[in-house]
Amino acid sequence: MVKNKLKDILANRGIKQNWLADQVGVNKTTIGNIASNKYNTSLEVAFKIADILDMKVDEIFYLIKD
Repeated sequence: MVKNKLKDILANRGIKQNWLADQVGVNKTTIGNIASNKYNTSLEVAFKIADILDMKVDEIFYLIKD
């Protein structure tokens, strides 16, 4: 299962989900669902998020082994 730290990263940086959604090219609901771990994003969107936040993908997204 893939989880992420997106919600905390955005809060710590004072970044709004609306802004990130506009930058990535998706709607706010998509970013909200990703940040709440309700939706596993595509690799393309994960890389776009990481690039916009100037981070590595594995600094945001991580694998939970069952």
